[in-house]
Amino acid sequence: MSQPQPNKQHNHPYKRQDIRLLRILNYYRLTLSIVFISGYLNEASQVFLDLEHPSLYLVTSICYGLLNLALFFVLRRDRALLPQQIILNISIDIIVLGLLTYANGGVASGLGNLMIFAVAAGSIMLSGRYNLMFASLASITLITVEVYRAVTQTDITHHYLHAGLLGIILFATALFIRQISTRIQNSESLAARHASDIIQLEKMNRLIVQRMRTGIIVSGLDGHVEMMNDAAQELLLVKNSPDISTQSMYLPAPLFERLKMWMQNNQQRTAPFRTAPENPEVQANFASLEQQGHASILIFLEDNSKAMQQAQQLKLASLGQLTASIAHEIRNPLGAISHAAQLLDESKALDAADKRLSKIIHEHSIRLNDTVENVLELSRRHQPSPQQIELHDWLNEFSCSFNETENKQGEFSISLEPSLLEIRFDSSQLQQVLTNLCQNGLRYSLQRTGKAVMHFKGGLQTDTGQPYLDIMDEGQGIDKDTASRLFEPFYTTERTGTGLGLYISRELCQANNARLDHIASYQDGCCFRIIFPHTHIIQ
Repeated sequence: MSQPQPNKQHNHPYKRQDIRLLRILNYYRLTLSIVFISGYLNEASQVFLDLEHPSLYLVTSICYGLLNLALFFVLRRDRALLPQQIILNISIDIIVLGLLTYANGGVASGLGNLMIFAVAAGSIMLSGRYNLMFASLASITLITVEVYRAVTQTDITHHYLHAGLLGIILFATALFIRQISTRIQNSESLAARHASDIIQLEKMNRLIVQRMRTGIIVSGLDGHVEMMNDAAQELLLVKNSPDISTQSMYLPAPLFERLKMWMQNNQQRTAPFRTAPENPEVQANFASLEQQGHASILIFLEDNSKAMQQAQQLKLASLGQLTASIAHEIRNPLGAISHAAQLLDESKALDAADKRLSKIIHEHSIRLNDTVENVLELSRRHQPSPQQIELHDWLNEFSCSFNETENKQGEFSISLEPSLLEIRFDSSQLQQVLTNLCQNGLRYSLQRTGKAVMHFKGGLQTDTGQPYLDIMDEGQGIDKDTASRLFEPFYTTERTGTGLGLYISRELCQANNARLDHIASYQDGCCFRIIFPHTHIIQ
């Protein structure tokens, strides 16, 4: 976005405040003109005038009034003034007041005192050498009036002392206004610098708050959202919602319930919550905030799943290191046990019961070896190499490859929205994730319906615009208690399972900046959703 070019008319140091001051001065001068003309026309007021030149007084007053009336309309336009324009206006005031003073009998008439206001106004609008220039012009005008009266009229009383004292007052006024103006300008400059610093600090604070990975919400006691940073919007999945605005948005119902619980007992830690089944689990913490005379609540949101995953990763890292160090010691006796069980199983002297025991030894040896392999894989997992994947073609290839490598005849249906063409993911890791999910899904579908069926359905999320892929089976589904522990390592409902498949799948998704969730609201069977990171979408 291009920056606007500065207007040359505004490059001088006298800005629009001069327009406002000159307007006020013009109102005063217009009123003064009316008073001068009324004083001449009103017989009662003529008592206070000692006119020596009535015609000069009247013509000067009328011209002065017309000039001020014209300036009244000119000054209605909001534009900056040049110093020469201000000098011209103040100089006209001084000259007009000098003529009126001469017409009314000289300095003794008191009209010359009005020059004090003109000099003060000029000193306020223009600083520096202009202050003394206006005082000098006014003093010279007053002395010229007295000298001219002395030359042209010999039978009058001269008031040189009066004119001199008035000149001193004019210079004193100019110097006083100059000192006051300098202080005001310094104060304004300091205030402007402080305001600029405050604005920069506020921008910096806002940027820091927006960039924080902790969700920050400022809310009223009624749940009305006053401020929300990007991390909070992402955690609540309202970032791209069309109706999101701090003027009309309120806290989600689960979060508002925990706010009310905290207000009743602020010593109790509230339970984590989800705003929707597919949303991440969020932990909220609250703090009171007093601002601008009303109470607000400061809410901190943390992704609870990330904290749990970090704890699990620490445990598994320690377990992986331990397993790696003793894997050789485990595998040697494990291999011997498995081999001995196979040889024992080949013996013709075994009865059916002993063969059953031999089979149990062999099966559990395989299970233990799989567990060691999975834990070792966690400790030596490679960094992902994400790439653009044409999802529809890739899923077709995966379906064929899965049936060939797993020796199964699963039925796969693929339904993708036209807007979803590409995703960004490590191909080998995505294959591992879908293999884990499809092995379970096909088994449960077969148990319930007699057919090994899987469904792939994908599109773009309406709230975030992120690509997603649903992996659905036709099994019996997952109960609520089991769903809460699905992604815990070593948790399994199968007798022969290791409990690491879903955990590894979620870890692989997170390594690719994606998210794997169980969709509890899916009615028939079980549904897992992979939410991919934003990528280039070809329309």
